[in-house]
Amino acid sequence: MEAHRLGSCKRIKILVDTNFLILLATGIIAPSLIDKAVDYSYELLVPESVFEELVKLTREAPRGKTRKTASRALEFLEAGEIAYKRIPSETMNPDDDLIMIAREMRASGCRVLIASNDRELRRRARQAGIATLYYRENKGILETDWAPL
Repeated sequence: MEAHRLGSCKRIKILVDTNFLILLATGIIAPSLIDKAVDYSYELLVPESVFEELVKLTREAPRGKTRKTASRALEFLEAGEIAYKRIPSETMNPDDDLIMIAREMRASGCRVLIASNDRELRRRARQAGIATLYYRENKGILETDWAPL
């Protein structure tokens, strides 16, 4: 991975999945919950494949809630309602990208989390030794699977 894509590793890198962005955009997750859960300087990173997945959902999902929430997530990002950095993708599969990018960042010495409520992605991340950040609905909080290295 190129050094310019990684940026500085002084802050924790939080790679954000599509479903997590939707939860942020719809107000289910307040940005302040990230501050509370991470309690350290961090940078939100959104791979290109995640953007493409949102665009695809706005065009191809059946009319209804999924299409509307994907559209809201894109508007949320475009409006700058949260600070983030858009990064290139390795593939056009968001889950694969998140795992690959997180591995590369960890190998370069960065502390990294994948933010997702997708159980399968979180399982894959755990198997790869990558911490995850997820929304615990019954408690209304964000939790990590374990502290980032």
